[in-house]
Amino acid sequence: MSESLVSESSGTNRRRQRSVVWEHFKRIENSQDKAECLYCGAIIGCSTTQGTSGMHNHLSRCKNYPYANMEKRQRSALNESVGVSSSISAGPWKFDQDASRKDLAAMFIIGELPFKFVELEAFRKFVSRIQPKFLIISRNTLREDCYKLYLEERSKLKKYFSDISPRVCLTTDTWTSCQNLSYMCLTAHFVDADWKLQKKILNFCQIPGHSTEIIGKGVEKCLTSWGIKSIFYITVDNASSNDSGVQYLKKRLNSWNALILSDDLLHVRCCAHIFSLIVREYLKDIDDSIVRIRSAVRYVRSSPSRLQRFKECILLENIDSNNLVCLDVETRWNSTYLMLEVALKFRNAFISLDIQDRRFAEELSKVRGLPTDDDWDYARRFLPFLKLFYDATLKVSGSSYVTCNDMAKDVYGIYMMIDKYCGDENRSLQEIAKRMKIKFNKYFGNVNNINLTWFIACLLDPRHKMEYVK
Repeated sequence: MSESLVSESSGTNRRRQRSVVWEHFKRIENSQDKAECLYCGAIIGCSTTQGTSGMHNHLSRCKNYPYANMEKRQRSALNESVGVSSSISAGPWKFDQDASRKDLAAMFIIGELPFKFVELEAFRKFVSRIQPKFLIISRNTLREDCYKLYLEERSKLKKYFSDISPRVCLTTDTWTSCQNLSYMCLTAHFVDADWKLQKKILNFCQIPGHSTEIIGKGVEKCLTSWGIKSIFYITVDNASSNDSGVQYLKKRLNSWNALILSDDLLHVRCCAHIFSLIVREYLKDIDDSIVRIRSAVRYVRSSPSRLQRFKECILLENIDSNNLVCLDVETRWNSTYLMLEVALKFRNAFISLDIQDRRFAEELSKVRGLPTDDDWDYARRFLPFLKLFYDATLKVSGSSYVTCNDMAKDVYGIYMMIDKYCGDENRSLQEIAKRMKIKFNKYFGNVNNINLTWFIACLLDPRHKMEYVK
């Protein structure tokens, strides 16, 4: 039985090689046993008794054969991967238009390239140089290929959810764009059959608003379309509409019998969003100081000539730094932290700029004036505190690694820092820390309001075990 299978397989391979080798030759008219090489014009015998071995041998020594080096690399890679003798030929390489189009669509998706890029003359010239056989498609065809690839991958993922039925953790967020349009994104995190953490965006869609009913039903509709029935928990930010939306989902998921233990484990509050709320409690108290430092940075970055003068002040003050001041996004506190961190390094350069450039003080007087020594001292004193929040936010926002097991450690490490500042000798800093502590206790002060999975994950981590759970 095995001998017949081997014989059939080898016969199939020989037929495939014969059909492939004819792509590089053409029959000579009025002759059934002669063929002409397409690259050098050599005449090779191809009678039925002789077969195509002579044609294969010719390709291996033809100086004009364009795929010689490619085949050598393929044979070398094949030999290394399967451990076969280098004397065995892998056969001529065959171009596949459909597979190449699929790879092209994947490249545009992964690289987030515009579809019009495929119609650029330089791109077409490059592709025709490396593979003349590839038929370059239009932007409309490329768009269709991308959508086909999406449908194909979606079908595979739906089948995976149906066959494996993993316990899925969901993350959702809604926001309104500058065009006043509302959007919702739903992301699934799960461990696959190979114990690897996976992240898949299930849905990105426009929604009519941010109400409880819209959010809850939007998530429900998405789960139904994907056939997901096993839910571990769902992470949302701290908007009241999200709280009500989760309550709606609890009822629906309980009716599907999709939850484990109890529905108390379903709702997880976004830790990064809570950190943001706590930090903003601090930032609003030193708003004037931040505005003055931000105005100084904006002045420097507003024109090349001003930036050049600022660089001269840096050299004058002998400040050794590879960075340059960066302007923050006022609605994102982490970018404000980065702005303050860099600006503090150039504090003396800003003082020197006030002396060298008289327009500097004139421009800033139209806002709230130049940064004072107190402004710089506030920023310097609280920067290590902000760095703790910044590092914790980066850590808990990761999607390619597990974060739940370190959550308790990070959260209560921040609490200890806030508690330390509550006893600071500076009364203003002490007041800010006390207000931040009130905000912290609103979300983390009552242990019964914290999702139990935090402590389960911490307990299962061999580095922590009961230490932080206690």
